[in-house]
Amino acid sequence: MPKELLKYKNTEWSIPIFINNIPIWGTINAILQQFKFEIPKINLSGNVYNLWSNHNKNIPYEKIPKNKLKNIIEYTKEINATPTFTFTSTQLTKEDLKDEYANFLLDIALENDARFIVYSDILRDYIKEKKSDACTVASVIKSNFRFQGPNKIEEPTVEKETNYYNKLLKEYDIVVVRPEYSITTLTEHPEYIDDISRIEVMINQPCIFNCPMPCIIKEKETDDDTVSNFKCIKEIIRNKDVIKQNVSHSNKDIVKLINNGVSKLAMHEFDYNKTPIDILHQIYNLMFNNNGKYYHVYNLIGVNSLEKEINYFKNFFDS
Repeated sequence: MPKELLKYKNTEWSIPIFINNIPIWGTINAILQQFKFEIPKINLSGNVYNLWSNHNKNIPYEKIPKNKLKNIIEYTKEINATPTFTFTSTQLTKEDLKDEYANFLLDIALENDARFIVYSDILRDYIKEKKSDACTVASVIKSNFRFQGPNKIEEPTVEKETNYYNKLLKEYDIVVVRPEYSITTLTEHPEYIDDISRIEVMINQPCIFNCPMPCIIKEKETDDDTVSNFKCIKEIIRNKDVIKQNVSHSNKDIVKLINNGVSKLAMHEFDYNKTPIDILHQIYNLMFNNNGKYYHVYNLIGVNSLEKEINYFKNFFDS
């Protein structure tokens, strides 16, 4: 029987449910508080559509009013989480730094000590100029574009990838590494990294090794086409041996990484066709033990709890 509710002690999690699915963590947080369990450090990340996150200027998006954005951030803090804004446009220019709505989002985020996942070094410098102690996270998209995909810059050898991450550690507060690297190199050679405490590992990405699709899809964001016609490469190749070689980390892998000094774990974006209750249980199963004496906790985090938290969030949002 597990001795702790948390699967992995002393870990910090990045969960991609900001903004629309925040009540999912609110539900888990409420149950943890009710039973006086330890609450891990949580960062809720997500994309508020703007020029710095998606460079397709032809995509219409609703601008969030200031009072509602402040309410969302306040609610996020209330449920013991840090808001994390994802600014991962790969086409950003210095001229784009003048965008009014993106700056509006940035200013409110900085006022509330939010974190920022970024792709562009130009944007990283801009954020740091505004607030030197703002937490900038080097997006995994940076290493994806460098080491995989149809337009990769170089082949992903251990030496080249290690050198790249050590370079990023000098420029960013936190660096997200490719799962291909963490599952093969970090599990065996943590000493290659200059400061492993600032490395973040994405543990549940379902892709095959060096899948080109994340880069292809990200590049299509700049076009008028949608990505809805793209098929997962696993559906195209239909090779069971290849599909088995995915980069999702096993419990054994994660324990190894933690023993090697990794303390920051991230979850991959959840499928859009998943319901909130599906996502809630996926998050819970990744983070917590749900058998033995802890089964009752898992059982409590169900539809009724989630609906209650969603209603609370709506009232909070609209106040």
